[in-house]
Amino acid sequence: MGLRIRKKKGFVDFSGLFFALAVIFGMAIFFIILGYTYTQIQPKINAGLTGYKSPEANINSTKILSKVDSSITKFNIYFPFLLIGVFAFVMITALMGQSHPAFLFIGVIVLAVALILAAIYSNVYGEIANSTTFASTEADYSIMGHFLNNLPLIILILFVAIGIILYAKSGGSQTM
Repeated sequence: MGLRIRKKKGFVDFSGLFFALAVIFGMAIFFIILGYTYTQIQPKINAGLTGYKSPEANINSTKILSKVDSSITKFNIYFPFLLIGVFAFVMITALMGQSHPAFLFIGVIVLAVALILAAIYSNVYGEIANSTTFASTEADYSIMGHFLNNLPLIILILFVAIGIILYAKSGGSQTM
């Protein structure tokens, strides 16, 4: 009698939506806070480095700090690529697992919760970005703000894409 090893089939549902929500919201808040913090400490760093006499006399600290500032604001341009990467990760996860079409109904419930969270995250980001403290910083991150303002629509599109992948993997509507 041989030993038989059974492989468990994993069921993929729409929990990737929560991952996408957390990453998108977390990175957006991180970039806004990073941009604001740098604008607050940059003059102090510049004054400290300008007053410091180093052996390398031809180092231009102001030029270096302006390059750092432009690098931080480039996160605004790279944010759509982050979004594409998160979508790709969630799609690949959906492709790797197996699911049953019955999970679509559970997915609709998950979608409702994810849309509520997306609306809350979108409103929280809007409140933070429009506050007097972060208003000038948010102007540098307009692309990111556009995506966060439309976060519920983005999550809905991701849900539809995952649903299509899972429906296609299950073989469509097969009758027995």
